[in-house]
Amino acid sequence: MSTVDPTIARRERAERRPSNLRVTVVLLLLLVGGLAAGYGWGGFGTMMQEQPDEPPVLVLIAIPVGMLLVIAASIAWAAIVLKRGDLGMMYGNATVLLGAGVGVIVVSAQSGPAFVRYIGYGLLALAAVCLLLGVAAAGARRRRVSVEESAMRSGTQVTAVVTDRGYTVFHESDRIFTTVTFGFTDLQGVHRWVQRPMLVRAEDPIQNGQQTRLWFDAANPGNDKAIVVELANASPLRAPLPRR
Repeated sequence: MSTVDPTIARRERAERRPSNLRVTVVLLLLLVGGLAAGYGWGGFGTMMQEQPDEPPVLVLIAIPVGMLLVIAASIAWAAIVLKRGDLGMMYGNATVLLGAGVGVIVVSAQSGPAFVRYIGYGLLALAAVCLLLGVAAAGARRRRVSVEESAMRSGTQVTAVVTDRGYTVFHESDRIFTTVTFGFTDLQGVHRWVQRPMLVRAEDPIQNGQQTRLWFDAANPGNDKAIVVELANASPLRAPLPRR
């Protein structure tokens, strides 16, 4: 027996912001998985070139272990990204590629053919590109949040209504990624519609006719980028950024 509603408690646990420790652990798993996979595939390429009598057991084990670890850690990373607006998938990709590049270079450093080492260097270059893309995406998210905060401070607030929730029923999954349409009337009496992508959960469904707050630029009500829909901003699809 519990004095707390288990449904509410479960929802709060699911929505809790992942800690830095959890982020670090998952990134380390991605790094190790990439390292093992890179070591295995790099060793396999070296082995095929040298054609040894008996393939090294470590190389053959590293490939499936590394791939499984990368897949499992990537799923965990995706779950973290949904709850942390300061992170992105590219950081995880960069970590995997970094590990894979190092693994390939290590296994082929002594006797491996040159082309295998070049593959390792190429993976490191791709890791750097993914890291730069991740930093750029994080900057874009911060700019988006800044624009939305400015629109909410200086914009005109009205009540918007869900005119099309974008789905009918939940099937196997308890979550649906859809585009929700909101309707509102500007200060000139013109009825307008705006669409926002949302991740809708079965325990918190969207209903046609549901009301929410909306902010827009009264001087340019057709500017979609200056429109902020409160319900869409609360969607799990938009992980919150840390408060500064």
